[in-house]
Amino acid sequence: MQDTKGKVIFSLLAGATAGIVAGLLLAPETGDEARADIKESAGKLNKDLAKLLKEGKARLDSFTGKAPVSSGQQNADRTAADDLLSSMNQPNGPSTDI
Repeated sequence: MQDTKGKVIFSLLAGATAGIVAGLLLAPETGDEARADIKESAGKLNKDLAKLLKEGKARLDSFTGKAPVSSGQQNADRTAADDLLSSMNQPNGPSTDI
């Protein structure tokens, strides 16, 4: 039963993502407008996924009886996440060179 729920959630997220991408690519916009919309949608998706992950982790921790992460670890994680988000908001974004 749990495996089915995970597949359903994954399928919904994949379908929503595919719909967003298809809609943006088929819309009659300039390249700059389309890229701005894609960046905005990616940011929203990132926030939504982070929220879902946080809620899922809290539920999992409540089932396993695991204590929450220490505030020192939370601060380090928050700083790392803020650094990543700020690098994504820069005009050039994070480096994707391989």
